[in-house]
Amino acid sequence: MLRRMLSYLTLQIEPTRECNLNCKICMRKHLEKSGYLSLEHFKHILDTYNFRFVGLHGWGEPLLHPGLFEMLRYAKSRGVITNLTTNGTLVEEHVADILDAGVNDIAFGIYHVNFLDRFQAGLEKLLAERARRNLRIPKTYFDITVYRDNCDEIIKLIETAMESGVDAVILHRLFNIYGVDEGIEYITRDEEEELFREVRNLGKEKRYRIYLPKRHSLPCVYVRRSIFVSCDGEVTPCCYLVNDSLGNALNDEFKTILRARTEFIRKMHVHPVCNKCIW
Repeated sequence: MLRRMLSYLTLQIEPTRECNLNCKICMRKHLEKSGYLSLEHFKHILDTYNFRFVGLHGWGEPLLHPGLFEMLRYAKSRGVITNLTTNGTLVEEHVADILDAGVNDIAFGIYHVNFLDRFQAGLEKLLAERARRNLRIPKTYFDITVYRDNCDEIIKLIETAMESGVDAVILHRLFNIYGVDEGIEYITRDEEEELFREVRNLGKEKRYRIYLPKRHSLPCVYVRRSIFVSCDGEVTPCCYLVNDSLGNALNDEFKTILRARTEFIRKMHVHPVCNKCIW
């Protein structure tokens, strides 16, 4: 029963909390813990439980982890579907590693049109080598955070993705309940509806896949469908709830963790963060 339940959840696991950037929309600067998840601990989690989907991301840059590709190859050897989210700055030097590891999906996180220069060369090299090898994976995505200062750039970013040969675009809302840099704020609901209408029309016109965030509801779909493990093994309901520990994947039985998760979901509507979240 436990293994069947876990097979329907996505394991979001944080290889490292170290990063080579200091993005103004990121809450990493407010977090105390840092470090790297060991390869042994990564294997322990996959060996002990039955996750079918593993997303390697968190509050650091995964490509900084020296054992990342061994993690990905190990997950692949167990038949696990893998996703990698990156700021893209280190992709160019790791194109062969990414393809050899058999990553299913790779998402390039971006929140400003000027940041395209940081990873454009790596993206082009990745797509060219994928084509040269006649591979269908990894599927590539632009993962775009929408907020007030970039809402007039969203269409340009999507058009750039299409022109570059990126497979699809994901839009998500800014998460700013804890407070990121001063002056960073989300657009109004009316502004969002207008923007998303334009985005949908563009997608239909160009027959291009664009994933829009759903209207937030409780219990949260992201918490119901996934579980987050930080670089020190701490389990939380999602990557934003870093202080809401459900246990530790390296020390606690998962039955105990899942009971805590079930109780959290039951009370989510009164949680001080969840009941204000729009993500």
